Amino acid sequence: MSNRRQFMKPRASLLFPRHLWCLLAVVGLGVAFGRASAMSGDSQVSLAGLDQLPTVAERIARLDRFVHERYYDPAGLMYSHMNWREERPFIPADFRPTDSTMMGPEPHAWMSYENSSFISGLFLAAQCFRYQATQDPEALAFARRAFNSLDANYRLTEQHDPSQSGPAQRAGIVDSTPAARGPQSGFFCKPYYGQATDHTSTEQHFGPLFGLYHYFKVAPPELQTRIKQMFSEVSRRWRTAYRINFFGEVWNLEESYPRAQRHMFTWAVIHRLAYEITGEPECLEEFKRLDALYGAVPTPRETAVGLGRPNYISTEDRSFHVQIVMGAELLAQLEPANRDRYLRGMRAWWEYSLIGQRESLESYYFIRVNALTGAWEKLPTMIKPRAHWRTSYLLQNATLPICWLGTRERQGFTSAILIRHFPGDADAPRRRLHQVYSSVTKEHLKWFTDPEGVMPAELRWMLNVLQGDSFAFHSLGYWYARVHDIAL
Repeated sequence: MSNRRQFMKPRASLLFPRHLWCLLAVVGLGVAFGRASAMSGDSQVSLAGLDQLPTVAERIARLDRFVHERYYDPAGLMYSHMNWREERPFIPADFRPTDSTMMGPEPHAWMSYENSSFISGLFLAAQCFRYQATQDPEALAFARRAFNSLDANYRLTEQHDPSQSGPAQRAGIVDSTPAARGPQSGFFCKPYYGQATDHTSTEQHFGPLFGLYHYFKVAPPELQTRIKQMFSEVSRRWRTAYRINFFGEVWNLEESYPRAQRHMFTWAVIHRLAYEITGEPECLEEFKRLDALYGAVPTPRETAVGLGRPNYISTEDRSFHVQIVMGAELLAQLEPANRDRYLRGMRAWWEYSLIGQRESLESYYFIRVNALTGAWEKLPTMIKPRAHWRTSYLLQNATLPICWLGTRERQGFTSAILIRHFPGDADAPRRRLHQVYSSVTKEHLKWFTDPEGVMPAELRWMLNVLQGDSFAFHSLGYWYARVHDIAL
């Protein structure tokens, strides 16, 4: 590869007729569902009655086994989200023509694979902590399957040569003579339809590398070699440019303020981990460059004040606190001279994540925050006139007093981290940790909830989504706490 950042073009196969994709998807996801059923026999592991299990340990064991036995497709890729009610992969029939979803891949493929690599990496790390706490060989078996999911994802782009794909569509223009570039490297994609795509995000790399970093210590030698290769190639590829394709919109993360502050700190952590695994000096140099620019890890409140916007709208930035807390802990260990700076950022981001939560720990998706005081308010129902929509997804053209549970499950893990690093000032994290793990039910595994009954009909499908992140973070927080003797 040249030093210039290489991009993957959308596969020509995505131009395949929609009705044939539907048929293939039904067959493929149906096979996956049947395969999962066969693996577990008559006593198929289910999330029903999760709240009836008497101990937290038993509930986490149920979640771990559900992932291991029922959360992989036939190619070994971990799913992202599932049909919550029926506990199975999404199929085209789960969605109506009137449902509003993200443009691009069909909704069953989008939901099924959106966070596949992120979840695989986190679940891999969780099983590494489990093995550290228990020495149970089953944890290594679960970890190996999660690693295989990451490897399968990485091979998709490794083996995909855009020049051999035929016509590719870009912004409505069909390019029938794509330049020969050869297979890609250093790229974890969002594998819609179980195939290589040019879609990714920061967390789709941070999650895998976080898991691989921990797995490296217990992996067999041949996998350690593979892990070194992945770290080296990811660091080399992304040092050239931090651009991602977000459903047809190119984001240059390093030049996208205030987005850069939180994304680029995470990339700094990735390069520091790459140096730790590979010893390549270029990885360390890039870490130092990014750390000098973004190592103060300001929260969105601080960023907004700096840009002269004392009031701003917050959505998913509160859940992003988990990457900052995870990364800050790693750097506090690897770069002890700057430990105090990283821990300050960790604490500030954890406290920021508490904004906008109900007593049940559901977070209002849309809130208005006063950057100076931290005061917040939920936003009322408001939908733009359709002529002013920028995308086809209603959620991106409205504000609604709906809630999601992604922040809650992440706080289970991040609260344990704070308890470990702030033993003298850990009352609030202890309360939050206990609240998360004292009530793990199937309801807590949902993606969105609608406590005020305002969800438009076009978005009600979002209330029947089993969020894969919830498995990974509940397991990760539990086993991390066990390793560090933190009471739940």
